[in-house]
Amino acid sequence: MDFKLKGGLPGMPQIPTQLPTLLFVLGSCAIGFGLLLIFNEWLLRWLVAGVFLVLGAVLLLTGLRAKKFLG
Repeated sequence: MDFKLKGGLPGMPQIPTQLPTLLFVLGSCAIGFGLLLIFNEWLLRWLVAGVFLVLGAVLLLTGLRAKKFLG
């Protein structure tokens, strides 16, 4: 299946010209962050704990707004 990325379909947006550079930078940052996590195990522990704290706070705030909305 061939995709014509230059012409595209009518009404479809073009691929941005900076997309390869952006993907290269994001990929390099992800590799660097992965290496940082390999050598610092405590950082992974703090990141996972932070994700759960943020997720819990979002669920708590959503529940409070739903309770306020329902009366």
